[in-house]
Amino acid sequence: MVLRRSPELLARADAAAHAIAQIPPRAALAREMRQVRRAEIFTSAALAGSTLSAVEVDALVDRGIAQGNHAFDDYVLVRGYADAARWIGDARAYLAGDPRPVLSVDELRQLHARAAAGSNVRGGAWRQANPTPNAGIVAPAAWLVARETTTLVDRFGRGPQADPVAIWIARFMGRFARLRPFEGANGRTGRLAANLMLRRLDFPPLVLERWDRRRFPAALAAAETNDPSSLAALIAAAIVRTCNRLSAVGETQGDPIEPLRDIAGADYTALAKAAQRGRLRTIVRGGRYYTTSNWIREYRSKRRSAPVPPTARPTS
Repeated sequence: MVLRRSPELLARADAAAHAIAQIPPRAALAREMRQVRRAEIFTSAALAGSTLSAVEVDALVDRGIAQGNHAFDDYVLVRGYADAARWIGDARAYLAGDPRPVLSVDELRQLHARAAAGSNVRGGAWRQANPTPNAGIVAPAAWLVARETTTLVDRFGRGPQADPVAIWIARFMGRFARLRPFEGANGRTGRLAANLMLRRLDFPPLVLERWDRRRFPAALAAAETNDPSSLAALIAAAIVRTCNRLSAVGETQGDPIEPLRDIAGADYTALAKAAQRGRLRTIVRGGRYYTTSNWIREYRSKRRSAPVPPTARPTS
């Protein structure tokens, strides 16, 4: 992600989420949102080290069947995360102006307890030891954890204020990662907390695709050192992708969604780059880009009408 494009991307993510919130409730939209939430479970569990495939995650979550030949801890991880994600999905979005915080310390501890259920990590309990520094980043001492966590939640629980939502979430995740308040499962808990805050704002959950997951650790590490720009760009791009996917429900009956590779023809390379940069509307399923003929025409029309940057003058 090219960071100089981030301000535009951050604003586009907010606008896309607000537009989705205005769509009247429909069964098709609810079904698509359930698929989005299932994709979030799979991708976040993969970030946490799960080796289960999307089909195996579906079997475990829907029918309680442990398919495949994976370590027992992998199934426990996915089941615990899915329980916490389901609890977030059942939470209600707040109306504009609602004074309630979008996250509380009790909710944070409950998310951790759900995510860590069945493991040897004490669910919801603050860590009692000082963790080894990670890439030179030193976490606060154990005796400071409760106070520092309360301060963190009080600050970010007030909502994004005037900030774009993606930068607000990136700052929260970076500071939570640096704090590491629990003895384990901190990564999962940080993502769950971010999704709960997004839910309260009526934003979709963060679905980090395969290419996002490769860049996520470095982006999160940068956010820990007060540079949230890369992480914010990943978050904003994920929000835009999911909003495109949701808005496609009902928009495309007469204009079918097709794989980008099939519909782009000789322009595939250029259109794939536009999709990666968030300029071409697409949805992502199974790691592949899908789009419509109308979305391609819309992108080309905007590109033709965009102002041409002035030619740089030679310097002596």
